[in-house]
Amino acid sequence: MERLPLLLTPADHATARAIRRRVQDGERVKVGHGVTTSAEAFAAASEATRHRARIDAVVARQRPGLIVSHESAVVMHGLPWFGPLPERVLLTDPTRDRAQRLRFSDKVPARGRSVGTAVVDGVLTTDLVETAVDVALRCDRGHAVVVLDAVLRRGVAREALVAELDRRPVRRGKVRAHRLVDVADARIESPGESLTNLVVHDLGLPTPVLQHEFRVGAQLVARVDFWFPQQGVVVEFDGLAKYRDRRLRGGRSAEEVVVEEKLREDAVRALPGVDGVARLVWRDVLPGGAAPLMLARAGLPVPSATERTPPW
Repeated sequence: MERLPLLLTPADHATARAIRRRVQDGERVKVGHGVTTSAEAFAAASEATRHRARIDAVVARQRPGLIVSHESAVVMHGLPWFGPLPERVLLTDPTRDRAQRLRFSDKVPARGRSVGTAVVDGVLTTDLVETAVDVALRCDRGHAVVVLDAVLRRGVAREALVAELDRRPVRRGKVRAHRLVDVADARIESPGESLTNLVVHDLGLPTPVLQHEFRVGAQLVARVDFWFPQQGVVVEFDGLAKYRDRRLRGGRSAEEVVVEEKLREDAVRALPGVDGVARLVWRDVLPGGAAPLMLARAGLPVPSATERTPPW
């Protein structure tokens, strides 16, 4: 992960005043107590890189024993996320029995509880199981299922997630988290697919075949995200990144990628047994989106009263 260079304000008063002036002038941005980075670099960085700068700043000033956790651990492990990350760094504190909110960090109490940890890039962090369960209990269902799918894909056993949930001394959110662990699937390959799968589950649709390969003889025609064989419907999530990101286009222009995707979809539609195709984008699978209408038009048995993507 890209790291932003940080400057720890020294004890020298003259230098400290000069740095404060640069912050006031907009040249630098404060990411922790007495820690700044270039405002230009910070603005140009990704959401994850900005949050990593906050983590580095907080860790540099905190006492030993605190554990980077929750959404901050998601960043440390390089797990997928969408949308903004918290302004404060999330820390689990094994010595506290009450939460504490500070300017640059939120401390989550964990006194008397064994916390699974890993050292990631030199930083004490909750391990993958702990992180996924923390997010499942704390965050909305959309973000939680994205993280759960990702840790399963990395090899974490579903049973390990269930066991960690069962031993947590909390009641709030536990039933919901257990249901999300049941929905999560290691075959999901992107956050958009995770949210699409959650929509399918929330609508009570038949269980799809994930990452299904269509072949004609020995030739692979297409590998699709979701295949509903009984209804003859293919559903794909299109994150649009392959059109916008040069690195993902493999030297092709955006127009060439669009044409290739159109030809691929035409080939899928022409396959025997395929009666409908739904291509969803971010706005469709987010709460209030048009995913139910699009899935119904493709031929899936969506409840007639549901026209918008359910809330998380």
